Amino acid sequence: MSNVYGLILSGGSGTRLWPLSRENFPKQFLRLHGDKTLLQTTALRMLNMIPIEYLRVISGAKWHDLVMSQSGEILGADNLPDGFIIEEPFARGTAPAILLAVEELRSQGASDDDVMVVVPSDAFIRNTKAFTDALKIGVKAARDGYIATLGIAPVRPDTGFGYIRQGREFEGGYFEAEAFVEKPDLKTAQKYLSEGVYLWNGGIFIFTPESLSRELERADPELFGLSSNGKVRENFAAVKNISFDNALMEKAERVAVVPMANSGWSDVGSWDALHDDVLECDERGNVAVGEAVMLESRNCLVHSTGKLTVLNLVNDIVVVDTPDTLFITRRGASQEVRKAVKYLKDNGMNDRV
Repeated sequence: MSNVYGLILSGGSGTRLWPLSRENFPKQFLRLHGDKTLLQTTALRMLNMIPIEYLRVISGAKWHDLVMSQSGEILGADNLPDGFIIEEPFARGTAPAILLAVEELRSQGASDDDVMVVVPSDAFIRNTKAFTDALKIGVKAARDGYIATLGIAPVRPDTGFGYIRQGREFEGGYFEAEAFVEKPDLKTAQKYLSEGVYLWNGGIFIFTPESLSRELERADPELFGLSSNGKVRENFAAVKNISFDNALMEKAERVAVVPMANSGWSDVGSWDALHDDVLECDERGNVAVGEAVMLESRNCLVHSTGKLTVLNLVNDIVVVDTPDTLFITRRGASQEVRKAVKYLKDNGMNDRV
């Protein structure tokens, strides 16, 4: 039986949970639910199926110490395998990062029929069993020669995700991925939800190096040329910036999808997502991290660990208090945090983002 490797993508930076997350401290390193960070819970979830010696984190040099510290904290520093971090020389998108990791693992002895499971480091999954059960099916699909992905059963008509159209079922419990579609407008998202054959694309990929090479040769000859010759790291500075979806998944012929239902998955992509999908609300729909009093207020989120926050007679707002920044916005508009970050950058306040 072939081995199964786990690759955790942790090279990105982001400010969608600004001001708590920053360009130099992205959300995968935050403790947003319980006492573990998103990176830590991701690693522990992977260990339900993947031995620690086959676990790797793909990350940039700037995150090296954080990855090692947080991983060692939960896994034991002495237990981390040699080469635990596969370091990207530059940020070049998920496709080059994944190809670099495969190249590295093959140089360490991974074979063409070993299975690679790629997951983001910054997603929240409440039901670990649902993830593990779906992953087992995805590994079977990969061993059957497919590039597999886990699709999240949608719980609302969300316009913030790409979707996967689920096709016919194959023996083994997985389905044909008929199409990958871009983020829809609200009317289209409502249609997708009612049809019941569309899944959210959570960016989870499962494949063997053999299948990856076969599909990449047809889908992206440029990347295939680098990958097949073991030249990804050597030429990384010149590699195009492209996602794995755009480079391969949208063009590949043998793609399978495994629906993951009742998983409690969230990409934690906004303060609204943290409120709606991750943290538990009280009977008035309020969520508080830190000390807060909410008087005659509904559907609010407060994240303030430094001082008491009191809300009085307000509804549908987000309050985030950090040592150097107080951020207040309306619920439903937290994606607009990007405008605030851009304004700060444009006005010379880069130390705040």
